Amino acid sequence: MFTGAHRVKVDDKGRLAIPVQFRKQLREGSFVSVSQDSVLAIYPPDLWAALADQLKSPLPGPDQRALARTLYSMSDPFEPDGQGRISLQSEQRRLSGIETPSTVVVIGMGSRVEIWPEGRWDSYNADASGRFTEFADRVISGH
Repeated sequence: MFTGAHRVKVDDKGRLAIPVQFRKQLREGSFVSVSQDSVLAIYPPDLWAALADQLKSPLPGPDQRALARTLYSMSDPFEPDGQGRISLQSEQRRLSGIETPSTVVVIGMGSRVEIWPEGRWDSYNADASGRFTEFADRVISGH
């Protein structure tokens, strides 16, 4: 399970070091791609396979085609270098608003890891944290 939030520098080549505790859990076969809310996500192999299964159909509908095209065209295998860095594609950075150089926040989301531009994470997190009780009551209590 991926938990926690870590501020990480993105260098001018679009590389960032994935926090060690996340890197240890990410096996070969993981992918970096887009996710909801215009952020990037690292999907472990089992989650990536489950997502691919959802998108498989001999005759996909328009929503399924659009999702598959976006997800797969914005995907790269998760391949850290010797220093634990990964390179983000320029299209991935453009779509998610990650500048080079900059700081991003790498967060654990339970089954996957997300990569947020720092300013957008700070704004989102301030709002979501302030509404924690409201969300918990709706999601956990079902109200």
